Amino acid sequence: MTPVFYEENPNANLDDVILAMICDHPFPMHVHDAVEIVCPTAGSLDMTIAGEKIRVMPGDIAVAFPTVPHSYDYVSQDIQGLAMIFTPGIIQEFCNAFRTTVPKSALVSRKNKDPELSVLIRKMMNLPEERKNTLKLGHVHLFLSYLLPSLSLRPVNKHVELGLSYQVFHYISQHFTEPLSLESVAHALGISRIHLSHIFSQQLKINFRQYINTLRIDRACLLLQDPTHSISEIAYLCGYGNPRTFHRAFLAQCHMPPKQYRARMNIHGPMDDDDDDE
Repeated sequence: MTPVFYEENPNANLDDVILAMICDHPFPMHVHDAVEIVCPTAGSLDMTIAGEKIRVMPGDIAVAFPTVPHSYDYVSQDIQGLAMIFTPGIIQEFCNAFRTTVPKSALVSRKNKDPELSVLIRKMMNLPEERKNTLKLGHVHLFLSYLLPSLSLRPVNKHVELGLSYQVFHYISQHFTEPLSLESVAHALGISRIHLSHIFSQQLKINFRQYINTLRIDRACLLLQDPTHSISEIAYLCGYGNPRTFHRAFLAQCHMPPKQYRARMNIHGPMDDDDDDE
């Protein structure tokens, strides 16, 4: 399995359940219309979910409900475990709970969870590839049957609780591969440029351009695992005007050029990859 985020996958089928390794690097505040469940088996990570800062240790489970802002603030180098990402409608039995409630706490402690959850996590991490698509939905359904009773759920008033920060992150998550500027996003949301800049400096501790680049490069890391795309194509798919700009941004964030990143995973792209890293 490879680390993956729902919004990084432009080809994700909304009827799919994504089972992947936990993201192996910090990731800024983001939102999406999917459930994201994180189950570390080794290492640790710090997350912020709906404003709650939590330390997630092996055996713990962190849950981000749909449209809830969340971030990966710190990820240890030895992190291992399972991430589950799926839209609520994939399992109708639990859809209403995901749409109308949120947990009082995003963390299910290893001391308070049902032991069967650990068994299911191990099974999902080791599903055979040839049967993965047919088995994963059933495993996730069973997992949720044990997980939701462990959560203390409360009704959510989305009109009150989904404020301006959510609108900002959600808008950007839908448009970050397009030409965006602080001015254009502020105009689209009907707020001032200064107000928008303040949201980034106060909540993310990074500026607008750094945030956009983080989203774009994380999508590029996923696309680089697809040998059908050349590096030049990936640059444009991720919102960069030319491969050279993409190369500089990728090198700054990943500390290696895109071609080296792809080679490290033993993936060979189209022939024109030879001309893409400059």
